Amino acid sequence: MIGFVISFEEKSKIPKYIQLYEHIKNEIHEGILKEGIKLPSIRMVSEALKISKSTVENAYNQLIVEGYIESKYKSGYYVINIDVYDYNQFAKGSFPVLKVSAHKKTARIQSSDEQEEATFNFNDWKKMINKVLEYDTKTLLSYGDVQGEFALRREISDFIHQSRGGKCHPDQIIVGAGIQYLFGLIAALFRDGAAQIAFEYPGFSKGMYIFEDYGYKTIKVPVESDGINIKKLEDSQAKIVYVSPSHQYPTGSIMPIKKRIKLINWATKNHAYIIEDDYDSLLRYEGYPIPALQGLNQGKNVIYVGSFSKLLIPSLRISFMVLPEPLMQKFNLIKERYSQTVSKIEQLALANYMSEGYFERHIRRIKKIYGKKNQLLIEAFKMHQNACYELIGKESGLHVMLSFSRTVNKEKVVKDAETIGLKLEGISDYEGSNILVLSYSGLQDHEIEQTIGELSRIILESNEKFT
Repeated sequence: MIGFVISFEEKSKIPKYIQLYEHIKNEIHEGILKEGIKLPSIRMVSEALKISKSTVENAYNQLIVEGYIESKYKSGYYVINIDVYDYNQFAKGSFPVLKVSAHKKTARIQSSDEQEEATFNFNDWKKMINKVLEYDTKTLLSYGDVQGEFALRREISDFIHQSRGGKCHPDQIIVGAGIQYLFGLIAALFRDGAAQIAFEYPGFSKGMYIFEDYGYKTIKVPVESDGINIKKLEDSQAKIVYVSPSHQYPTGSIMPIKKRIKLINWATKNHAYIIEDDYDSLLRYEGYPIPALQGLNQGKNVIYVGSFSKLLIPSLRISFMVLPEPLMQKFNLIKERYSQTVSKIEQLALANYMSEGYFERHIRRIKKIYGKKNQLLIEAFKMHQNACYELIGKESGLHVMLSFSRTVNKEKVVKDAETIGLKLEGISDYEGSNILVLSYSGLQDHEIEQTIGELSRIILESNEKFT
């Protein structure tokens, strides 16, 4: 068993648990801490470094979540093999320290496309809009850049680097009105060279439909507890794959570092591309956000996509993607065929919103609001849960999955849940189709306990064993 030698930066804004996590992670990447090595106990590290046990525990938990170490019952913590050689071949340096957090849609039928009003400060947004109208009038007299306003692309580039560990230049970024629009551009870029695309399944079906509309054959690759099944992806012969590795929808699975490296290796070996959807990745209630896949190999094989609709408000239809250099060159040859789909006023307002610090404050606020909501939801399920279902995928994001016993009439649950204002969505062809997704951002804190109690009653009454 080894020990750690680390000098904490006492004046740093970076919490000590993150400094410890980064230190251990870097030693694993550099091969200093090899597979099978037992890490010192939480108590030993706490005493040796004169830090609290919770600081050590938080660092270890983050390493477990990302797949660097594992906890063995009554034995301790051990380093996992992550193919260090392959990692070092692609990644230069460790991930930039992450800062932030994020969002999805609601559960109440009357507000299924809305979010809580308290999550967004409209007065701040009005200030940014007015600033554009007052000081940028000459700019507004021309059509916008087809890629998006440079001021916004610069802010997005900084955001990706600082909060997601990604690496890109503003010139690699394309702004568009929604992820589906951007998927249409991707489909156009690959139309001559790729006849099929793999999608993690279950997953983003609306994205799949876009590629099918462009004539692609879509291949559903099953999701495991740690992300997409790499073996079945290899067997698919696809040259493009869609994944959401930092928070898979709807399962909530997180792809560990070892599998991320395997995915990067697959793309490199097969001259393939990975579409990384950073869906809900910032909204984690324990630890801090998982670094983006895009930062692993300088983004050479990764098309990174994200959206502000989930981070801010759904009506703000601003999404973005980062193209690797070869694809950016290809896009430059065809970009005159397209027009920018996002209002220049909103783009410039968002650039100001980010540069003046409003965006970062907003992220902190919604993480606090939704973190509390998530805790209330889990407590309510613990209070009312019965043997007819299991709650899964609850550690992040704004939805949970309910896995039912075979005797539960799922269709009846969906129908009866509507009577109490809950919208539940099914996942067809996934694990026997006996899973429903509950998005809960629209639930008010004070009504969560009662609503979940009513839902549990509905599920129990829908159990055919007792009807």
